[in-house]
Amino acid sequence: MNPPLRLLLAVASLCLTAVSADAQTRKVQFRTLCLEHVGEMTEVALPAAKVDDAPVAVALYTASISPVIEGVFATNDAVFIGKALGPDGKPVPVATGPLAKSNRQLFLFLPAKAGSKIPYEVKAYDDDTDSFKLGTIRAINLAPTQVRFIVAGSTSPPIPPLKHAIFPQSAKKDDYNMYPAKVEFLSGDGKWFNAYSASWKASDERREIVITMVDEKFKQPAVKTFSDIPPWTEAPPAPAPRQ
Repeated sequence: MNPPLRLLLAVASLCLTAVSADAQTRKVQFRTLCLEHVGEMTEVALPAAKVDDAPVAVALYTASISPVIEGVFATNDAVFIGKALGPDGKPVPVATGPLAKSNRQLFLFLPAKAGSKIPYEVKAYDDDTDSFKLGTIRAINLAPTQVRFIVAGSTSPPIPPLKHAIFPQSAKKDDYNMYPAKVEFLSGDGKWFNAYSASWKASDERREIVITMVDEKFKQPAVKTFSDIPPWTEAPPAPAPRQ
């Protein structure tokens, strides 16, 4: 093989490798929600996308959903690292989980199961307003049993353990746009029991995230609710008037 042809093939091979690597990466705009901090780890980091870049700090919010962060992922898994390096001097993964499909995602951080080598498990959900529309409810069931919702007297299909469902807010509401909501858990003897009752406010401008689980400390059903107005749906602030 003559030298010019060999050089041309080598360059073509490098270009194909670069294209293949770029094709495998995914750019995702994501937000985080952490159910419970593990120890004092209230922040993790996304590995740098390029050699000369710094890791991207990711705060773990527990009372509300975090602001939007843009990240580049090398595979179809979300992998986050901690501040400390391993014995080999390399970053140590502290949270992992498979990515969802959308370019907008919500990452739910959970304490990893006993025996896990990493502190957190990550569950990803499509967060775009086509997959999760305004005026709807996302129910995430982390309990080891089925749950169901009774919204303004209408009962939802049961949601299996570790599954989630999206359904509309109630069309039946009072003069204040309020409607009653209950959450029932399925007991070991096959009977449904009420674990949560409240009045929810209907709105076409926001979404509701409801997480059902069993509190590990008290071994009791728990329901956590988060109202969500996606920041990208809000109108930008009006420009300040000129002086």
